[in-house]
Amino acid sequence: MNILRHIPQSLTKLHQQVFPIKATGSYIYTRNKKFLDLTTGIGALSTGHNHPYILEAIQDQLNKYVHMPQQLFKSHPAQEELTKKLIKIMPDNSLDNFFYVNSGSEATDNAIKIARAYTGRSNIIAMNGGFHGRTLGALSITSSNLNCKKHINPLIPNIYFCSDFTEESLDKILDYQSAPENTAAIIVEPVQGERGIYSIDKDFMEYIRLICDRHNILFIADEIQCGSMRTGSWWNVEQKNVIPDIMAFGKGIASGFPLAGLVGKSSIMNSLEKGCLGGTYGGNAICSAAASATIDILNDEHIKRNIAEKGKYIKQSLITESKIKEIRQYGLMIGIELYNDCNITTLELVNSLREDGILVLVAGNKNQYIRLLPPLNISGNEIEYFINKFKYLLQ
Repeated sequence: MNILRHIPQSLTKLHQQVFPIKATGSYIYTRNKKFLDLTTGIGALSTGHNHPYILEAIQDQLNKYVHMPQQLFKSHPAQEELTKKLIKIMPDNSLDNFFYVNSGSEATDNAIKIARAYTGRSNIIAMNGGFHGRTLGALSITSSNLNCKKHINPLIPNIYFCSDFTEESLDKILDYQSAPENTAAIIVEPVQGERGIYSIDKDFMEYIRLICDRHNILFIADEIQCGSMRTGSWWNVEQKNVIPDIMAFGKGIASGFPLAGLVGKSSIMNSLEKGCLGGTYGGNAICSAAASATIDILNDEHIKRNIAEKGKYIKQSLITESKIKEIRQYGLMIGIELYNDCNITTLELVNSLREDGILVLVAGNKNQYIRLLPPLNISGNEIEYFINKFKYLLQ
């Protein structure tokens, strides 16, 4: 029986013929083959597959309780432990009020809702090339590609896109399209993942912060993919010397368990009407335990050093290859761009790597970039295996 015919065809499958049945560490196993997994659940499996410390924490929580709805109890011990740990890793003490959801898209939707409710304004400014999710609100501020938006209009109104990351571009939007007094928030992915691993310049991020302060606009940082230590610090905004008013997090924060959320200043988060925020599974006990254990692992100095060293080593080992035009590397968030006139395409590389037992991602509006999101605890031997195979395929 072909069970896939019961799943929507619009859900694409990058890795044809791979049907995982188990996984551990940096590897996925089918019935016949082992694959080095440099996709990590699109960045969600920050500690690799089935990390024993994560499994122990989950098993311990399973023996206590699985779910305590926040609408009924607001919090519970597993969520309280997570909140205490998150407070300690925030980029600033002002970010001290947490709202938990299940996915990055939900976090984005709620960030828009909070910004509009708090400011009493309607407009949202987003960055061109950003990806914020596939729910209707998140999709409305997404512009990394058109495939996920075709035939779905109308999306939510009053969204404006900054075409390039310059002061002039942002000023023109505020002058001609979205007046400051009508603008609720500016939302930014500090490193744009789906676009192809493009980092937003520190100076421009600081200018956004200046504009937001000047006009009482909220600055929202989407750290769902680039956060949780992915680029070598807990949050990429730390590397850019800016403090957002609201920050979205998810993916790697819970080692593959569905937990995401928003953190904001209490003055903002506590200003909403009773019942404005909610969700059945937000802050689920099992997911909270997984996230709490993930933070313990990622706080290890060896992990931080591994991210810095392994990311730099991948770039240095490949950048001299004649067919590689550019490598955009921020910790272990890496985009590889080939020259247009070389004799191998990105998808051909992906397929050949898979034949050699290596799974990678693509990115870009035409899937024109190789994207690497390996486990943050990946070993040197595993990195070496990828590099050797990649170099051979480029010959």
